[in-house]
Amino acid sequence: MSQKFDDLKQKLKNVDKAQIGDLMKDFERAKEDGEINEKERQELMDAAKNAIGDSGFKGFGL
Repeated sequence: MSQKFDDLKQKLKNVDKAQIGDLMKDFERAKEDGEINEKERQELMDAAKNAIGDSGFKGFGL
């Protein structure tokens, strides 16, 4: 696992529901920049979904 992945995972633990959309954009940017791989991005996305519940993702277009 990369340091960036660990950093993003820690941020996810401390984020509130209002900020989770911005953090998910950070996941995408990190993947595009090559700082994390697809598996890490997906793990972060799944953790984010669990943090607010799948029903909360309708507003994110997911």
